[in-house]
Amino acid sequence: MRPPGLIQLAFAVVLGLSAVSWGQNVAAVGQGPAINPVSDIPTASQSSASNSSQLVLGPSDIIHISVWKNSDLSQTVTVGPDGFVSLPLVGNVQVAGLTSDQLGKTIASRLTTYVVSPQVTVSIVEIRSRQVYVLGQVAKPGSFPLITPIHVLQLIAQAGGLTNYANRKGIVVLRSEQGSTRKIPFNYNNVVRGDGKQNIVLQPGDTVFVP
Repeated sequence: MRPPGLIQLAFAVVLGLSAVSWGQNVAAVGQGPAINPVSDIPTASQSSASNSSQLVLGPSDIIHISVWKNSDLSQTVTVGPDGFVSLPLVGNVQVAGLTSDQLGKTIASRLTTYVVSPQVTVSIVEIRSRQVYVLGQVAKPGSFPLITPIHVLQLIAQAGGLTNYANRKGIVVLRSEQGSTRKIPFNYNNVVRGDGKQNIVLQPGDTVFVP
């Protein structure tokens, strides 16, 4: 007959090993692919780059054309009123109506005659073909590039907000349509209270006038 102390010791060891094994199994079940909630969310710069790459270019826009390992062909140019730019070797290239990605592929295709496997990147320096304007009683009146869709209230915020002398009920959006100017009323007080019908999406060339 075994001493009672040895039996109790052996039983404790078995229980301990079982607990370790059970803990390992639970840990294994809980394991999964690593999740990084920060890295999975697009950053502001990534969103901006994405928007710029999808933006349709037009006259007066300033772009930078970079040809990898060829500084002589890389340059910053302004799109002409006809929508074209003139580049070394390839001559006139239509820009208006294309995105920066499409333009890069077009230039690369035309450079294949002169350069082996050309890699062309087009970046937007300044948008001038798509502008909206704010005039009158705002902190910073002027023109603003229309890169992404923007509402009247957002544009006023970008212009630094209304001054103390602004007529909040008499704001109008001036829009050119078929040779005439349409006046679209905007009541600031109603919009900030939740009436979003007047908070329209602005179009290129629109002017928000704050009396």
